[in-house]
Amino acid sequence: MSKKQMAKNTAIIVVLMIISKILGFGRESLIAAKYGASFASDIYVFGMGMTNILFTSIGSSLSTTFIPMLCDFIENKTYEKRNYFVNNIMNITLLISVILVLFGIAFGKYIVLIFAPGFATKYSAANYAQAIELTKIMFVSLVFVGLQNVLTGVLQAHGEFTVPASTPIFYNIVVVLYLAFLGLKYGAKGLIISLIIASFVQAVIQIPKYKSMGYRYKLIIDFKDESIKKMFHLIIPVLIGASVAQINFLIDRFFASNAGEGAMAMLNFGNKLTIFVYSIFGFALSTVVYANLSKLSAQDNRDEYKSTLASAINMIALIIVPATVGMMILRRPLVRVAFERGAFDSKAAVVTAAVLLFYSPGMVFYGIRDILGRAFYSIKDTKTPTINGVIGIVLNIILNYLLYMAMGIEGLALATSLSAIITTILLFYTLNRKIALDMERILKTFLKVIVAAAIMGIFVFFINKYLSAALGASLIKQFAGLIVSTVLGMIIYAAVIKRMNIYEYNYFMGYFMRKLKISKR
Repeated sequence: MSKKQMAKNTAIIVVLMIISKILGFGRESLIAAKYGASFASDIYVFGMGMTNILFTSIGSSLSTTFIPMLCDFIENKTYEKRNYFVNNIMNITLLISVILVLFGIAFGKYIVLIFAPGFATKYSAANYAQAIELTKIMFVSLVFVGLQNVLTGVLQAHGEFTVPASTPIFYNIVVVLYLAFLGLKYGAKGLIISLIIASFVQAVIQIPKYKSMGYRYKLIIDFKDESIKKMFHLIIPVLIGASVAQINFLIDRFFASNAGEGAMAMLNFGNKLTIFVYSIFGFALSTVVYANLSKLSAQDNRDEYKSTLASAINMIALIIVPATVGMMILRRPLVRVAFERGAFDSKAAVVTAAVLLFYSPGMVFYGIRDILGRAFYSIKDTKTPTINGVIGIVLNIILNYLLYMAMGIEGLALATSLSAIITTILLFYTLNRKIALDMERILKTFLKVIVAAAIMGIFVFFINKYLSAALGASLIKQFAGLIVSTVLGMIIYAAVIKRMNIYEYNYFMGYFMRKLKISKR
């Protein structure tokens, strides 16, 4: 894949992800407004957390192992063998999903007790009973999660990124419509059911494109197939590595459930703001760059491999470091504009803003860690990210315990960030020993970005301080001040970074300017 094609695919995914995240932002704002920091919000956060562990982990694992294998089938095998392989994967995934659903229904009570013990001790008996019921219902969505991930893998293997990247848009539309029109009528139970319907829509929307590629469904379940054996051998360590972030969030929620009603919700709202930028640009870059790194690794093109990897890491830094600084400075008006309305009061907003402050430093390291993980997988090293992931989980548990005791739920956010920073540095060290990264280029760019973001941050701090005093405290005026501060911050950052002669900035700005000129003709 050429740099031009990589830039094009990345741009498409970024645009679709931005639309999806705006809708997702609206979803979270509606949940805050309808339910506030309450049991309904907490059970939503817990249910989403449980299924996201499997959703994100299965999706990432499939894209890492299934896609390269399917690409080999597309290039070197017959249609019949390819169709057999895809149907076998699909049916086995659905079978495993059904088993997980039955497990969740049978052991829902113990899942709640193990992963959110606060529901049994800090909430009413009625809320505890409802938490068990809704956890069981939520597990049903895993059937559609499994199907969706296989369909996404097939489409991406064929170079189709648009449809998979658009599915979260439809997911969020379903939930937003429920919240807007029926949210208060059916409460937490209706919200969980709307999430299941949204998961179904997210899977079904990919079927027409999947069928247009010539695939036809067959009931095949063959565990003895050599390709399946090979994939299971590869997927287990990848699954563990891909689960780290979600397991860490679940650990945060475990501790937060003991902090009383609304704690999990406030932790979740702060986290959602943190990963907004990271999930758009980090996901887009890691999705597109992985295919390129795998190809370059197969060709043993080390120089181009290291250059591509360095560019991906530098692009993450260019975008997410200033976003991190901006979020830390503008955290209070950002939380107020995003969530403070309806049942979500100013007290909850203050705590959420504090959570956002401590989650923010980890944001850039989440993005870099994703890229580094893909780099290890591209050179067929699944062991290192797995070990690193286990270290991250253990570290997060220890830090969560220590910092929660000292700082409350803000300490949980800080523990997650520190864990991400430490494990990312360890991955860097190990990968550099393996392939001798272009560390000079990466570190120079990172330092330049930090300087530019710091300069931007100073200006944004005083701009926002002046605007807050001049405009007043009403929500609409706070929103206007936030927009002005953000836009001026972006202009200042772009002006400073332009003078620093960073290759990735110059390349992508040149690419988009050329596209802009062509579109105007």
